Amino acid sequence: MRLLLTTIILAMLAQPVWAHQCILDGSTAEAIQSYNLCKADLANGTANHQADDRSGEVAQLQAENYALKAQLAQIKRQLLALLGEL
Repeated sequence: MRLLLTTIILAMLAQPVWAHQCILDGSTAEAIQSYNLCKADLANGTANHQADDRSGEVAQLQAENYALKAQLAQIKRQLLALLGEL
């Protein structure tokens, strides 16, 4: 039972490694350059497939940032109004 559980956990941890593989499509200069760029992106952790996964999160954070800036501007106006009454 422990062996089965350990095997399942290790298989789940190894899945991100299998998620993206660079494949050399030919022996042309462009194919080799594309392959090398893919390998470099994987080594740096900046592979393009991760950008698509986070685009929705970035848009949500930008909208939240805009709303918070508007809220902060409103609070500043209220504080200035209160100071003006003193």
